[in-house]
Amino acid sequence: MRWRSVGWVGLVLLGGSLAGATGSAGKQRVERLEREARALANPKGCEKVEECELVGLGLKSCGGPRTHVAYCSRTTDGAALKARLEALEEAERAWQREESQASNCGLTRVPRLRWEGGECRAR
Repeated sequence: MRWRSVGWVGLVLLGGSLAGATGSAGKQRVERLEREARALANPKGCEKVEECELVGLGLKSCGGPRTHVAYCSRTTDGAALKARLEALEEAERAWQREESQASNCGLTRVPRLRWEGGECRAR
């Protein structure tokens, strides 16, 4: 039997997948949305820790956030950040279902806020 290249259309028709080479489209969407959410969460601009906020980032398959991010409430567009975080949770939930991912179901420690060097930080 002689083999020849069938191209990506043939690969998909034969049941193959291009997603495995660079990660699934779902994973890439989750990663993009997380980068965008982190970019929106501006840690600079506050003058005291009471102006800082903490928000959960991502979604563990058992529930709860994967991690947390601190930001300054004075310099962060809260509505835009909230919308991006909601999109991230939805995308992560879909990706977890798609990949049948499991979680260790461990609790994610909620860090304490601090204001250091003019920035809001989570510790």
